[in-house]
Amino acid sequence: MVAVYFDEDWSMEYSQKTLEKINTIWASYKGTVKTSQTKAAQAMEMNQSAFSQYLRGEIPLNTDFIAKFSTLTQTNITELIPHSDLHKISLQSICVKYTLSGRELADTYEQIPSPVNLDHAYAIVVDYSDFIFPRGTLLLVDTISKIRESDTVILQYDDKRLIYGVISYQEQEWEVLEPLCLGGKRNAIKQCSIVHRVGGTYYPHSQERLFNPQ
Repeated sequence: MVAVYFDEDWSMEYSQKTLEKINTIWASYKGTVKTSQTKAAQAMEMNQSAFSQYLRGEIPLNTDFIAKFSTLTQTNITELIPHSDLHKISLQSICVKYTLSGRELADTYEQIPSPVNLDHAYAIVVDYSDFIFPRGTLLLVDTISKIRESDTVILQYDDKRLIYGVISYQEQEWEVLEPLCLGGKRNAIKQCSIVHRVGGTYYPHSQERLFNPQ
């Protein structure tokens, strides 16, 4: 399984057939793993109402939803896209500039399937195991998109330390809340900081087993 997703700004139009595919996969998935819309929505970082509206077609499908749904259900993203739309997705090269622990990489590139041009993006590879994404996941960093409160971002201090988290405005200053095993850590954004939006993730490694609770 290859899982890739992009945010709502990196979107494309999808047909009714895609929506029908998603509903078919969802019906099979929720029956297999005994889950609910609420749990699925939480895993996809949205509320249950939005998830339900996507399934009903009340919110137009976008690449972000499809790819997160692909990750949730362990379905290849291309299986969710009609053959008539497959030409919109091509393999593109992206520069992998850093490890998440902060090491700078030289001449490192990865080919990933993408419906958008990645010239303005770079990637950060997750290089430790106790993170919310599996080791080896690429964080796709968008250097030109505007950043809004509650966006997921990469915060880089002048010492090159990298922090992944959600940006917010608290007590008259901007900060990034970094998710940790025992809660979260608030990191103030200083004048010398660099902040870029995380447009999505890409996990290039196969996952052979599907979790199926007894």
